[in-house]
Amino acid sequence: MKKLFLILSAVLLTLTSSATVPHKSVIPDIPGYKTLKGDFHMHTNFSDASVWPVTRVDEADFDGLDFISMTDHLETHHQHMVKDFAANADRNSSYEIALKAAKKYGILVIHGAELTRGTRIFPGHFNTHFITDGNAVAAASEAHNGKYGKDEVRQEEEAIKAGLKEARKQGAFIVWNHPDWEQQARNETKWWPIHTEILNAGLMDGIEIVNRFSGYDPEAFHWAIEKDLAIVTGTDAHKPMFQWVDYEKGEYRPMTLVFAKDRSLEGIREALEARRTAAYADGCVYGKAEWLEPLLKACLEISDVKYSEKKVSFTLRNVSTIPITLNKAPGSENLTYARLLYVNGGEELTFSINGADSRKPIGLNEFDVNLYIANWLTDVDAPLKVSYHFVMPEKYRK
Repeated sequence: MKKLFLILSAVLLTLTSSATVPHKSVIPDIPGYKTLKGDFHMHTNFSDASVWPVTRVDEADFDGLDFISMTDHLETHHQHMVKDFAANADRNSSYEIALKAAKKYGILVIHGAELTRGTRIFPGHFNTHFITDGNAVAAASEAHNGKYGKDEVRQEEEAIKAGLKEARKQGAFIVWNHPDWEQQARNETKWWPIHTEILNAGLMDGIEIVNRFSGYDPEAFHWAIEKDLAIVTGTDAHKPMFQWVDYEKGEYRPMTLVFAKDRSLEGIREALEARRTAAYADGCVYGKAEWLEPLLKACLEISDVKYSEKKVSFTLRNVSTIPITLNKAPGSENLTYARLLYVNGGEELTFSINGADSRKPIGLNEFDVNLYIANWLTDVDAPLKVSYHFVMPEKYRK
């Protein structure tokens, strides 16, 4: 018996030591669309990161992502792995390796690359998604190196435009990255003339509003809403993900939510073009109200509604891993209910409503409970507002 116990203990110890607990985010679909979760910005050791492409795929599976875009830097001075193994690697290699590794998980891999120009001059980093050949994009951009003498600004502007034009020829979806990164925006986040030129030329489709390096960028978020750009976020991870995300505290990596007609690369691309995206990062959701409203309704279930003369109560259940902060909003001044309520992911609680004086009947035949979702923003300082309408049963009407 003692021998059997020792054998079982050894087996259990082996299983325990090799087990991993996935940290998968849970975000429901919305009517008519699938909610796909992904990362549009990451790097590997084929440019200037310390992680092999297969690791990026493993991390995506661990986090429950549906897709990733491989966006290694294109520039020659960033091509570390290519320089080390030039005979067997090029600017498409990280994508090709990740694509092969992702098959076992069913994760969708986008062929992307980051065009990295204008550093320390103006914000000029752009991710090009759905390209076919990173080498051609790099060649088009680097053809302008050294052509303009000491006029570095012109060189970088022309290099950006040339690279983006080549990416567009390949069918790229183009995103302006981290406009607030301190190396390019020392004192303020600014929309430069070059960005107007790029936008007017049809070479900018989206903007990164959250980046793990520089955090949430309110200016970029407002520009996304104002200029109808796709809302995008990404980790911009260069190190292993566990060094960027505090998993022990239950943190989730920044991710872009894409509301797609189907779970495919074509579905992702169509949703991006239609601007059906939102960003989820650091416990907050950012997006247009038309997409946040159905997402909230899918995340926050209401059930078990009970009526009495003095009170209406119901159960709130958050079926997602996104936290939801409810604040009382204007329009319900004659009702008494919690002015601040926090519903964690997976949490269930009771919400109660009384009239102006909880000792007396509600005194309203029907009413609206108005709430701000404080951590779900539809623009800078503009939380999503929702209303729930209640009709009192006949026996409780005045």
